[in-house]
Amino acid sequence: MKNSFDDKIKEAFENFEMPYDANAWAELEQKLPNSLVAEPHANGSSAIWKIVALVTVAAVATSIWYFSNKTEVKTEQVAVDSQKVDEAVVSQTEEEASEIRTVEKTVTTETSSEVNTTSSKQDLQITETFADVDEEIMRSSAIEESNEIVEQNTAEEKEDNSPNEVTPLASEENSISVDFIASSSTACVNQEVSFINESKGKTANMLWDFGDGYTSTEKDPVHSFGAPGTYTVTLRATGKSGEADKTIDIKIYPVPTPEFSAERKLNGYQAIPLYLFSTVTQSDEKAVWSFSDGSRISGIEATRLFRLSGNHTAKLTVTNKFGCSTTKIQEVVTKKFNLLAPTAFTPSGDGINETFMPKALPVMGIAFEMTIQDPKTGQVVYRTEDASAPWNGTLNNSGVELEQGLYVWTVVLKDSVVENRVFTEAIQLTR
Repeated sequence: MKNSFDDKIKEAFENFEMPYDANAWAELEQKLPNSLVAEPHANGSSAIWKIVALVTVAAVATSIWYFSNKTEVKTEQVAVDSQKVDEAVVSQTEEEASEIRTVEKTVTTETSSEVNTTSSKQDLQITETFADVDEEIMRSSAIEESNEIVEQNTAEEKEDNSPNEVTPLASEENSISVDFIASSSTACVNQEVSFINESKGKTANMLWDFGDGYTSTEKDPVHSFGAPGTYTVTLRATGKSGEADKTIDIKIYPVPTPEFSAERKLNGYQAIPLYLFSTVTQSDEKAVWSFSDGSRISGIEATRLFRLSGNHTAKLTVTNKFGCSTTKIQEVVTKKFNLLAPTAFTPSGDGINETFMPKALPVMGIAFEMTIQDPKTGQVVYRTEDASAPWNGTLNNSGVELEQGLYVWTVVLKDSVVENRVFTEAIQLTR
């Protein structure tokens, strides 16, 4: 690039001819100081030629220094579109050439202003001639660099778009790796155990063997074992590359097998739903009874009085030392509950129906308190907590006879298993 520029500068100097105007030189000599025209020459003042030569050399040196530095700068901008790159480079080159002309014009104008207008025009013509040459050189250089950038970008794009060569790896489908986990390593009889398959090799055939005679081809099966013992669970995979398997042991514990019985404690008294529940357990087992009314009783026996009529349930849960449990449920149907109290009695001494006591109280075995009250006066005429001490129709059973009529009795049951523990009815005293 530098040699081309130097050649064009040299050619411009060799072909350049300075126009000569005798009248202009005469006028210029008159305006110059005498010291500058002391030694005239045949073609004009030597001082004038020195000034002209100085201006020309300054302009040429400035151009050479400026463009040599500009030529050595390498652009790092990558143009995507070649047409946009050309336009940007040409525009930049024109701006730089314009700046050079402005600088050179300024130097020439400032120097020639000391001479005259004619000399200024001549120097300006020289400067513009060299500037045009420089501009043509820079334009050619910019186009060449633009083409190089476009070619480089095109090569890079082709390289980026070229398909990547990937070294084929071993197919996962042909590689078999068997693995699985169980939801628990111990369980109770008939308790479900979940198995999660974590094997690799999607096309392999998977077969589960639970060690109790049952198999499965499901991906993540759920299985329960019907008897206690230790079972070896195996997952076997078979594929193109061979077969593999994995095994784990599952410990199965026994469950309790309790007996369940429910009997009326007051057999024959349908109106008194008092039941006795019982079971038989092993020494390491625990029994818990729960009823539909919300009550719970621990132990192998439970007595329950259902106060309300209707359908009731009794549930027995027995748990052993392994944490395995068995639950049994029985339904009980009851009628409306009462204490089987008579509506009248006749304390006349004939030995028939001489006393009053609700029939359920002596046989229920539940603590209670009974009071007898005269409704006319509000006086309590009898009170007892003993089921074997019925009321005989006298004041506090002391032998002072009471008048015939209606009396009100109240029984309060003191057993917590009874929901409604207060019973109140009327009794007719007749002599």
